[in-house]
Amino acid sequence: MMDTDILEMLDDIGRSSVARLTPAVKVPGETALVRREKVLRTIRGTILPRRLEFTAANGDCLAIEVNSSRVTDIFRVQSGIAPDFETEPREELASKLAQLVSDIACAPAPLELISLQPDTALEADDVGITISEIEVACESIELPADPVISIVASDPEPEDTAVEQDGPDTLAQLFYEGCERFAQGRVLVDGADGVALSVDGACQANEPLHPSDDLLSRFAQDLAGWDEDVTTAMDHPQLIVMRPSGGKGAGLAVLNDGEKIAVAVHEARKLGAVVNLWTSLTRPEE
Repeated sequence: MMDTDILEMLDDIGRSSVARLTPAVKVPGETALVRREKVLRTIRGTILPRRLEFTAANGDCLAIEVNSSRVTDIFRVQSGIAPDFETEPREELASKLAQLVSDIACAPAPLELISLQPDTALEADDVGITISEIEVACESIELPADPVISIVASDPEPEDTAVEQDGPDTLAQLFYEGCERFAQGRVLVDGADGVALSVDGACQANEPLHPSDDLLSRFAQDLAGWDEDVTTAMDHPQLIVMRPSGGKGAGLAVLNDGEKIAVAVHEARKLGAVVNLWTSLTRPEE
């Protein structure tokens, strides 16, 4: 290639380049089949630890942690609870990952990708699920080959999207029950007086994380004071997360729905499971 050709090529690139206003890039593909292949190719091409977030036009999102072409964790899924890498069999994880990748590929286009640094350092024994395992599992999941025209409704005027339950205390109860799969210990507390309604795991009596009655009472009082301070700016439910400096060790997740308080002690790296549970409970039913 001559020098003049190179200059002309650079000139063409400069004229056709458009500034990116967001960190998101579009995942090309007119069909779900093509988009799935692009998602798999992105995973295969990710060598350094990254958090990849694939978001469809309707807001559905698949957020995964990838390292050396392996998926090592799942932070967010379109619906339901994310698979647990520590408790579920490897073959089952590969199958679920293949379904999640297929689902996000089938979601309304355009599909966008954001690549972020992971929240925490990768554990030495966190080998993950290889891209080859996911690709093999994908072969058994058929996708539509033709493009599907989807109409995504524009955002309506802001409304109160709080989940309507049987009572204002139902959400904390559901959070307490849902966090069983990832919590080291959990407590369900009456928000009015701080009385423990249920305890489990490392928070049970004679266990290392068992809270005293006085501690729970003062905790409920502190949250009541917080409610008074922010009453004009923030309504219930509220999710409060606390993580140790450096991102390793135990974290704390607190859901306050105004009547009851659910507290979960969990590994800091399980923050994605906490957020996913919160999202699944508070997402308005379609």
